[in-house]
Amino acid sequence: MTIFASLSLAEQARQLRNPEGGVGLAVAEWLNDTNRQGNAHAVDLLQLQPGNCVLEIGFGNGRVAPDVVARAAGVRYAGIDISPTMVEEATRFNAALVAAGRASFHFGSADGLPFADASFDRAFSTGVTHFWAEPAKPLAEVRRVLRRGGLSLMTCLHPRSAPAFARPELGFYLRDDGAWQALHDAVGFSEICAEILEFDQTSPDGTTVKRHAIRVVARA
Repeated sequence: MTIFASLSLAEQARQLRNPEGGVGLAVAEWLNDTNRQGNAHAVDLLQLQPGNCVLEIGFGNGRVAPDVVARAAGVRYAGIDISPTMVEEATRFNAALVAAGRASFHFGSADGLPFADASFDRAFSTGVTHFWAEPAKPLAEVRRVLRRGGLSLMTCLHPRSAPAFARPELGFYLRDDGAWQALHDAVGFSEICAEILEFDQTSPDGTTVKRHAIRVVARA
């Protein structure tokens, strides 16, 4: 049993939304192990080119950053997260990349990204957008900081087969693929593709469960 399984539903939701302290570090490590294959596939789908600038929203413990910068020459990575614990941990883990100017980790919210217009070629997030009660503003911010033709890739939980903690009263706002398609369209994205993913996931108690997610790929 992981430490996550010992938490109440409310605490599970809170630590997923904003990992904090030693428990948050343990939850982030469990998530990294659980999502390792999915994270690598997401980076594959970014189709990174030499010199690309990449933004990750909700980077957790920062374990994906080295894979991103290794995909092509001169790739630079920036991440933003609402958790001070995760900012500290990701910066520590990626100290060499930070010192080399290849990666940076920022504290903040997607509601107001601290980057200039057209700063990035790619933007992605995994397991973040379902925390957005009002997605229009953060989606518009993502589009703003992407260069024209830049790629956005967002993956989140689908209402189908959602875990017990994924409730609105606990800070989860699950939408279907049609809703996410419409939300991206409303803020000006184009070439929007929202698809439902089905996969097996190891639950905190070690059993395998069927889960569904939504992946939205779009162009700015």
